[in-house]
Amino acid sequence: MTPERWLLPLLCAAAALSIQRLAIAHLRAPREARPAAWRTCALATLTAVSAGLLALTLQPPPVPAAGGALVVLTASWDDLPLPASQPVIALPEAGEGPSGALRMPDLATALRRHPEVQALTIVGAGLTARDRDAVGDRALAFVPAALPDGIVALEVPRGVAPGARFEVRGRVAGLDGAQVALVDPAGRIVDTSALDEADGFRLAGTARGVGADLFVVRVRDADDAERSRVEVPVVVVEDAAPVRVLLLAGAPNPDLRALRRWAEDTGLRLRWRVALGGGTGVGDAPALDAASLAEQDLVLLEARAFDGLSAGARAALRSAVANGLGVLVHAPQPPSRALRDWLRGTGLAIDAGPARTWRPDPGPTDAARLRAWTGPGSDDAPFDPLLAGEAPPALAYRPLAGGLPGSEDSPPDMMRWQAWGRGRIGLVTLADSWRLPLAGRADLHAALWSGWAGTLARVGDQAAVAVERPAWAGERVVLCGLAPNAQAIAPDGRAISLLGDPAARDCAGLWPRAAGWYRIVDADRHWPLRVRASDEASGLWAAQQRARTQALVRAPAGDPAPQAQATAPGSSWPWALAWLLATAALWALGRARLGRVQLTPPGSPNLSA
Repeated sequence: MTPERWLLPLLCAAAALSIQRLAIAHLRAPREARPAAWRTCALATLTAVSAGLLALTLQPPPVPAAGGALVVLTASWDDLPLPASQPVIALPEAGEGPSGALRMPDLATALRRHPEVQALTIVGAGLTARDRDAVGDRALAFVPAALPDGIVALEVPRGVAPGARFEVRGRVAGLDGAQVALVDPAGRIVDTSALDEADGFRLAGTARGVGADLFVVRVRDADDAERSRVEVPVVVVEDAAPVRVLLLAGAPNPDLRALRRWAEDTGLRLRWRVALGGGTGVGDAPALDAASLAEQDLVLLEARAFDGLSAGARAALRSAVANGLGVLVHAPQPPSRALRDWLRGTGLAIDAGPARTWRPDPGPTDAARLRAWTGPGSDDAPFDPLLAGEAPPALAYRPLAGGLPGSEDSPPDMMRWQAWGRGRIGLVTLADSWRLPLAGRADLHAALWSGWAGTLARVGDQAAVAVERPAWAGERVVLCGLAPNAQAIAPDGRAISLLGDPAARDCAGLWPRAAGWYRIVDADRHWPLRVRASDEASGLWAAQQRARTQALVRAPAGDPAPQAQATAPGSSWPWALAWLLATAALWALGRARLGRVQLTPPGSPNLSA
């Protein structure tokens, strides 16, 4: 029990004992010396009144709150409208604040000094991690400041395989007509992009060496002046399990050769088989049964090869899709009725239209940038600088309707797919994709098939750690997909234990103090994590603060009942003054001879005679 709860019982017990003492003294006194009854009753009454006033002095009763709202100024609050007739406090990020604003070290201190506050109005850039938990269940309104000019949103790649393509997407604020460029660690421009209608951009690059690299996204305005620069951490994973692909072709063809070369260059674990007619074939593909299909992640199935499968193999393939396998059917020609029925049975009911042509984006027109885009080439396929600015071959396909669209490197109606059980199955109608590597653009061929494979392939068991948002020093970083004993190794080599989140079984929190590369260690797995300095990427920082504060916005509840009105502790001074007067009257009456019997000592003269 708290001391406040002990106070009233103790005062009541003390007053009761004092009144009992007065009553006993009154009854035990001789009749001729007994004081007047009114005196004893007055002393008892004053004793009870004094005890009650003392309790009210120490614990004054609450009074209805005079005001339940508070304006909180954060960074960049200047030039924003402030609500009138409400007290204003300024947090450290707000600087001095306007005249009359009370400076506070944090929001929790302000709320302790204003316990009657039930509604907050945040003005400026938003609350930092230090203050967000102090909001509690109070109503909150947010008047956000404008985001700074530059990059305010950025999606970075995760777990890129060696030699694979990756994308960087984001959004720029306040810079109309800006140009965005992706620069590799060697300082070479890899890709450029203009802003779209929503001020967004999309850049692509190629991961080379294994490890963690820092690319840079650079923004230049219409006058070619650099306005924003943000580092992009790209982690190239060496020990990622390769995707297991089974390629089945109905006859030898150029697409088969191009797909085998793509799988080899990309690092896929490929097994293949091509039918030669008469029940014969070549390749190392296993039989299509449940056991062998469980060891594959993706099946590339040519439409003609499907027609040669037995009923048992088709049933095993459908069952494997339900258990997580991905299947991509390549049908440059109209599929047979059996294939259409099989696809419809897995939920993929699509229709194909008349053939049309599509030409892939050739990429950079400068030879140096194209080399950074496609890589240096190999001994048997060296880089050709004459490809810069040359249009790739036009490819034919039949547009599809139904299902879900494929990757963004191709038209949305070229490949469509649908989930079936725990797996996915898709259909692509692209014809003659082998013409791309034959024209020296194996990178465009790989981008198409890698995008489709990544959409459909079975999800592996070894998943990288998931980071909720970009990490900054001094901010909580949420990491998911970890065991309870996972640790973080700081840039100085210090091991940091991660605090588990009781609301999420496999998530934990990290509060990095310094910027740099951290290493997340979980048993025999480890991942690098880039932590930005607090003054780095100001646009991203401001956008994140705004988003996290916006998530706390809560409208005030309806009119509360009278007993639920906001209250504040009352003043102690009126009760203290009343207690002092009652106690003084009690002391004076106890000292006075009023109401006492006047006794004459023996032998003294009787003056009344």
